[in-house]
Amino acid sequence: MKFSGYFPYTGRLILNGNEYAQRQAAKAGIGFIPLDNAFAAVDDVAAVQAICDGLDQDEIMALAARLLAILPHPFTSDDTAAGYRYELSVLQAEFSLTQMLDSAVTGRIFFDQLIRDNLDLGRPDRVSLIFDRKIMNRRRHPTPGRFRTRVITEGVVPSLHVDYKNSKIKQYHKLGKALRTETTINDTKDFGVAKGLSHLPELKEIGFTASRRLLDVQRISHDPADGAAALAALTQPVISPAGTRTAGMPITSSRVQALLSALCVFRLLPGGFTNRDLRICLAPLLGLTPGAMTSGQLTYDLRRLRIHGLICRIPHSFRYQVTAAGIRQALFLTRLTQRFLIPGLAELTDPSPPAPARLRAAARAYEASLDDLARQAGLAA
Repeated sequence: MKFSGYFPYTGRLILNGNEYAQRQAAKAGIGFIPLDNAFAAVDDVAAVQAICDGLDQDEIMALAARLLAILPHPFTSDDTAAGYRYELSVLQAEFSLTQMLDSAVTGRIFFDQLIRDNLDLGRPDRVSLIFDRKIMNRRRHPTPGRFRTRVITEGVVPSLHVDYKNSKIKQYHKLGKALRTETTINDTKDFGVAKGLSHLPELKEIGFTASRRLLDVQRISHDPADGAAALAALTQPVISPAGTRTAGMPITSSRVQALLSALCVFRLLPGGFTNRDLRICLAPLLGLTPGAMTSGQLTYDLRRLRIHGLICRIPHSFRYQVTAAGIRQALFLTRLTQRFLIPGLAELTDPSPPAPARLRAAARAYEASLDDLARQAGLAA
């Protein structure tokens, strides 16, 4: 609580609702795992939600009365007897939703994709969807404020900001574990609500509804977690329930690239392919003759392809077919390696390329700029 010693003797009461909820939950014996200014997990969700809902205008007024009875403030007993007292109003209110993610790595990938696909949220038509307010641009008195979406990076944690008049929504990846959406109302008049504390229920409805509307209108072009899972399923070892280990298929391996290239050919075979077909196709890709490859090596390769879901065995036969997921991954990964990774690394590595390379020129300019910055800062060895 802060007081001003100058007329009109304003005061400020600052409350942390999450701290209140955590202390009340601990008092009630409800187990929970804290996450900075949020809950990571709770034993009784309904009970904790009831505690949060219990922080209403009556509870805040009671807290203010207890503090005013203890702390010195500008009003004397005569002033109070004459009817001078503090009336509570809302200067700023923040309403937040914290959604825990099952994986920190995929959570960060997901949030980065969310930012890229939702940079248009600050447009007037999108803001009106989020805050449920009409944006008047072609009237004599247009809606004030800048309608924009901002991506702010503090350290290495980006945050997405959507503004409406004096209020805003902030969204970020919290501590690498959760998606945090915060709606901050800095002026209740932005929503046609009076400042009195008695209007807190209306502000809560506006704040939480805005956060949920933002989550509703956000869209991503793809789920990056699926891509991360597909890459891990291909490159990481697979251990069966019986404990048998099947090696992963790292995409930079020359043998894996040869196997993927062979799958692109076998997809065209309506009757599938056999161990012998794989030997004939795979050997030239590895610079070998078919006779130099043993049956055990090919059986091992077939097993890896099957366990990782790239091929499946045709029932009642010794023939195999390329799966739908297998051909998609084989086409993408072979082209990614041959047309992007290898040419790009060649441009960056070759000290004297036969022709000018834009990527190499950009890399050299970037390195030179870093060296200049280091020298200016006195960091050069």
